[in-house]
Amino acid sequence: MDTTQLAGGTFFIHSAPTALRSHIEWAADAAFAMPAPLRWTNQPVEPGTWRAESTWRGDVDDVRKLISTLAAWRRVRVEVTVDTGAAPHRWSVTPDLGIFSAPTDEAGSVLVDEMRLRSAMTASRRTGLRLDDEICDLLGEPWDVELEPYRACDPSLHVPWLSAG
Repeated sequence: MDTTQLAGGTFFIHSAPTALRSHIEWAADAAFAMPAPLRWTNQPVEPGTWRAESTWRGDVDDVRKLISTLAAWRRVRVEVTVDTGAAPHRWSVTPDLGIFSAPTDEAGSVLVDEMRLRSAMTASRRTGLRLDDEICDLLGEPWDVELEPYRACDPSLHVPWLSAG
């Protein structure tokens, strides 16, 4: 039985050390097809690291394996958007936070289903943590706060709407 789920999307490498560039290229080539080789440029937010981006096409399971591989290296900041035609998705990876995964709408906004929201409410009651902190985690806010300067290639960037808490 073939369980291939073909999709496409964008592969963003926000920061990677020089030593991992070829490994990232090999892993990406194994996971999906890109229309052209990655074109690396300096990442000004973290001197000595590089950034690149590309569109891709391939099997969603292979993309999941790629995300796990990149996260295990603990030295890269990456985002992958996935569009299967029915259920868009985004993965974000940072060295300190690990992997964030969430369904999105067509505009890229994170969608939170009822069960995840109820789980956050229960956790908040049980642990005494603030519900808005639990919801911020559901929306991937810690990943957005860390990645936004890398996305913009601006080391001085502070995004108040993301870190006002």
